[in-house]
Amino acid sequence: MNCSRDLIAAYMDEELDPGLSASVEEHLSGCRSCAEIYSRFREQSAEIGSSAPYYTAPAQLERSIRESLRQAAANETKAAANNPPWRWLAIAASILLAISVSWNLRPSAQGVAENDVMARNILADHVRSLIGTHLLDVPSTDQHTVKPWFNGKLDFSPEVKDFAAQGFPLIGGRLDYLMDRPVAALVYGRRQHIINVFTWPAGPEPISQSQFSRNGYNAIHWSHGSMTFWAVSDVAVPELAQFKGLYEK
Repeated sequence: MNCSRDLIAAYMDEELDPGLSASVEEHLSGCRSCAEIYSRFREQSAEIGSSAPYYTAPAQLERSIRESLRQAAANETKAAANNPPWRWLAIAASILLAISVSWNLRPSAQGVAENDVMARNILADHVRSLIGTHLLDVPSTDQHTVKPWFNGKLDFSPEVKDFAAQGFPLIGGRLDYLMDRPVAALVYGRRQHIINVFTWPAGPEPISQSQFSRNGYNAIHWSHGSMTFWAVSDVAVPELAQFKGLYEK
């Protein structure tokens, strides 16, 4: 079989028939590139699962469900002669599903960005770079070394700056992969902390600044010129905002 990200994703989700699944397994055992993609898919899935937000349903939601079930039961009693007994269970399940979906779609108090798949992938990549061995592809404090390194590896030229004088020295950069596209990851320091800056060309829609915090990490998202940026670190939000301000000058 040929290399296919879609087949790898379907294989990971156990959506393939046994024959095709066996073909993908055989391909992964002999194709290093696809094996790395599969490994990254698994890591991202685990990271997203571990950091996905969970909410305890409030008492008002419980009361609403019980009232809906009582109403459904009352209506079912009236129509019992013309409906099979399993219909009540179907109605109850439909009510529960509708209420559950509507609740889960409500934005959290921390803002829409936290529920965004991209935000969770950004955080997962940041954490993975810290605990793994792939923090830097080009270790250098010279922006004129880091920027040219990306030539030929990306279809855009990242904006690389150094803020050593302001306490945010450039450490280097690496090639990363987010949401089915290669991106530039620029790495900065802040005392003993690491700041990952993920950047790629912005889309046609304007981007307003957003930020979120989770598990001790903070992230700020903004656009500047024709590029979009995500800065992620465990430094405090005011320091991350200071860093973002330097990048926009």
